[in-house]
Parts: sequence; structure tokens; C-alpha cells
Amino acid sequence: MRGIKALLIRILLWFLGRGICACARLDSRVAAEVATWAEGASFCLAIAPAGPAMSLQLRAGRVRFLGLRPVADATLLITFKHLEGALPVFLGMKSIARAYAERRMTLRGDLTFAMSVVRVLHIAEAYLFPTLITRRIMQRVPRREVSMARVYLATLFAA
Repeated sequence: MRGIKALLIRILLWFLGRGICACARLDSRVAAEVATWAEGASFCLAIAPAGPAMSLQLRAGRVRFLGLRPVADATLLITFKHLEGALPVFLGMKSIARAYAERRMTLRGDLTFAMSVVRVLHIAEAYLFPTLITRRIMQRVPRREVSMARVYLATLFAA
């Protein structure tokens, strides 16, 4: 069962990572947020102790998906303490803010950068999750500037 959960989170991390990259190109708020990041800044979202991970980095002014592996010297590292603590967040049953409040994860890095990343995650989740889920996990659902279909297509097919 643990293997199935890890595979599911791996798939969801792939969509989330590529979805953030798509949102950075298509949504002006995400683009503005990313513009404040330092060149070379990297972000890693991982599951402890040796679970799946996803990494992003700002290179040449664009957010790049580095794949489903942790980056050793990430500027920001968000680590869920265990697979069972991460699953409700990735399935849209809990918000990332609630998971942090429940101490399901740890954060290592610059807090200002972390807040910016959480704002980007918040907007990306509004595109990637159906409206029914976003209303349940977000206090204020961000308005979509482009269609969900366009973001999904960019997530699936854009490099």
C-alpha cells in the first residue's frame, strides 16, 4: 500500500511542478511573484524519510522543473514528515497552510521566499484542482486569468 501511495504522490508532484511552470508563463500574478525571486533560487518539496520529491529552479528568468528528485542545495526545502501527512494535501483534502499548522511538514530556508512560494502554490492549486476542492481548502479562491484547460495543456505538453 505504501508503494501505491508513493506512486500517487509522485504523479501529483509531477503535475504540480509542471503546473507551476505553466502558471508562471500564463498567469500574471505568478509571473510577478516569480520575478521577485533571485536568479538561481531553487525550491524542493519532499517527503521524508526517502519519499518522492519535486524540485524547481529559477533560471534565465523562467521557472524550470528539475524533476522528481531533491536538490541538495535548495534555497527552500519543504519536507513532509511522512507519506501519510502529505497525502491529504496532495489529494486536495487539506490546504498546505493547515498542514503546516498541524506540523506535518518542516521548512528550511528564507521565510520571505517561502511565503512567495506558498502564494505561487496557492494560485497553481486554483488551476489544477477542480472548483469543488479549491473552495474547501482555500479561504479565498484566486480568480483564474486563463482557462484551466490551457494550464492543463501547458502542464502536459510544454517543456
